[in-house]
Amino acid sequence: MTFRFVVALLALSAAVLPAGAAQKAAVFPFILTAPVNEEDFFVGKKATSPEELARIKLIHEEFSKLIAVGGAYEAVDLSPLAAEIESKMPLHECNGCEMDLAQKAGAEVAFVVLVEKASATVLNLSVTEVDVAKQKVNRNMMAVIQGNTDDAWLGGVRWIVKNRVLKSNTAKAASP
Repeated sequence: MTFRFVVALLALSAAVLPAGAAQKAAVFPFILTAPVNEEDFFVGKKATSPEELARIKLIHEEFSKLIAVGGAYEAVDLSPLAAEIESKMPLHECNGCEMDLAQKAGAEVAFVVLVEKASATVLNLSVTEVDVAKQKVNRNMMAVIQGNTDDAWLGGVRWIVKNRVLKSNTAKAASP
């Protein structure tokens, strides 16, 4: 993205959304899971590769940046809750603890993102948006990532933010 494009996008979003419309969002650490293979029972489960650990961090940063570009969301600082968040991982299996954690952080919505490795080159990206005040899931969004590269993972995150996360939020913000 060029600098001019980002400036134009920010100007356009400022005209569409009223000032102060950004929802405070808790963007939790992304979770990577892999299927259990038969060989895992005999030789043990393989650790996540350093490249995939770096990609999880890369797409988390990209997601957080992109949701803020249109003014729909403002990510809250979760660092004071880092130890508590780590103790509850994986968040998609904690029976709603993400709502309590998001509330402690002062967030209105929470994003729990799961990257499921279906094979060596196919991954499922699941984004769950939770309404903290209502204590319920707003929506689940999914995309398939084809390729186990930085570009493929970033492409998947960019697509889901543009076509699902921001699209639906902008429609909600514009409606009476």
